[in-house]
Amino acid sequence: MLYSIPMHNRIALSVLALFTIASCSQKKSSDSTAPSSAAPAASISPASGGNFVQTVKDSKPIAYFRLESTSGTSEIGGAAYTSTSSVTNATPGAPIGVADNHSAVFNNKDGAITTTQTGGVATAGSMMAWVKLADLPSKSGHILYVAGISQNGNDFDLQFEQDDVLRFFTAAGGAVEYKPDPASLVGSWHMILATLDTGSKQRAIYWDGKLAKVDANGGSPNKTGAFSIGESTVFTGRFFNGEIDEVALWNRALSGADVQNLYNSTHP
Repeated sequence: MLYSIPMHNRIALSVLALFTIASCSQKKSSDSTAPSSAAPAASISPASGGNFVQTVKDSKPIAYFRLESTSGTSEIGGAAYTSTSSVTNATPGAPIGVADNHSAVFNNKDGAITTTQTGGVATAGSMMAWVKLADLPSKSGHILYVAGISQNGNDFDLQFEQDDVLRFFTAAGGAVEYKPDPASLVGSWHMILATLDTGSKQRAIYWDGKLAKVDANGGSPNKTGAFSIGESTVFTGRFFNGEIDEVALWNRALSGADVQNLYNSTHP
């Protein structure tokens, strides 16, 4: 049986139908302008070398002097350091990827940094320093001391000598040595790391993360002197000529993988 719909109901239904059609059309139009999927977020590359400082700390040194000012405190262990009046700061320092990094500048005459870090190296040890020479050691007129624990008869000293050779002394008169390319020495930053293990009698020099020289001539244990930078506290007159930065000391012999990891953290 058919029923007729009253006029007022038919009008209401027509209005409802028109509203529904308009709403659907508006939604379809809006959907057609939206992307089919969300755009991927832009990837952010890590800053080059942003992990170097933390990588050094994670390697558990007994002292780490960043040399951001002419006096201050080790990042690890709390040892303090002070400079003679001629030592200044420069920026940028070593290329470790840290913004506004500073270095210590030595004038080849009387610049030195002393620290309250004493001894700490028993049967094994390592030390690191970034260096940028102002001139060849052979033109500086004397030995250029980088860093170490000077002690008569029981050295732990890293220095450039007047034949342009880098030497790491670990006992009275005994050193492992490496001669870098003189053309790359002046005005360029280099990471030096030296290691000693008196148990295996092995000592090594690493240059920019790579093993440069190793021998088995050993060294003496129990270094008890004061750690210094840019000048020896015992064998005086060996003032550095150039810049030094990011100096660290460990009470163990770092492995080749440890050293490579440190250097690579400046170039992730």
